[in-house]
Amino acid sequence: MLRIIFGGTFNPLHWGHIRPALALADELSAQAIHLMPSAIPPHRDTPSVSAEQRLQMVTLACELDSRLQAEDWELQQNRHSYTAITLAELKQKYPQDTLVFALGMDAFNALDSWHQWQQLVDHAHLVVMRRGDTERQLKPVLSAFVAARELELSALQQQPAGGIYFAQTPLVDISATDIRQRINNSDSWTHMVPPAIADYINQQQLYR
Repeated sequence: MLRIIFGGTFNPLHWGHIRPALALADELSAQAIHLMPSAIPPHRDTPSVSAEQRLQMVTLACELDSRLQAEDWELQQNRHSYTAITLAELKQKYPQDTLVFALGMDAFNALDSWHQWQQLVDHAHLVVMRRGDTERQLKPVLSAFVAARELELSALQQQPAGGIYFAQTPLVDISATDIRQRINNSDSWTHMVPPAIADYINQQQLYR
C-alpha cells in the first residue's frame, strides 16, 4: 500500500490542504492520505488553538473521502515535530507499506535547514508540489540532493523509499493565515474550508 503523509499545523485545515492531497493521491494511485497535525513545529510559532481542536478539524475533513485519515502520531509524542524522526517511526508502524512525504516547493527549498534532512529519504519518498507554473529553482545543495534521487512516477511506485518526485498536482493558493485574519476581521471565509470545519470554527469561536 502507498501512504501519503501530509503534515502541517492545520490551523485551520482548509481546501488548500485537502484538494491537493486528494489530487496527489489520484496522481500517485495512493490508497491512504494521512493528514498529520504537527505538535510543536520547530519552524513556526505555537498554534493559536489547541492540538485537540486542530485534530478535530482534521477528523471532520476525513468524512469527505475514504482515503483521508487523521494521523495523530506527532500529537501523541509531546515533543518538537521533526519529520525525519516521525518518518522513521511511521515506517516502523507501517513496515510493509510505501510512505510518501508530501511538501510544497517553498518547504522543500528550505529542506537543508531541517533536522537530519538528508535522512528524510531513508524511510520514505519525498513528493514536491508546486504552485501553478512555478519553475523549479533549487539551492545548489538541494540540486545535488535531487540529482542523485529524482524518480519517475513508475519507479516511485515500485521502490520502498529513497526517491524524490516532482508532482504534476499543483498547490491551491489558500492561506491559513488569511483565513484567521478574515475570521478576526469578520470578512468572508467559509468558502475556504469544508462546511463541517466552518461549523466547528463557529461553534468553538476560534480565531476571534
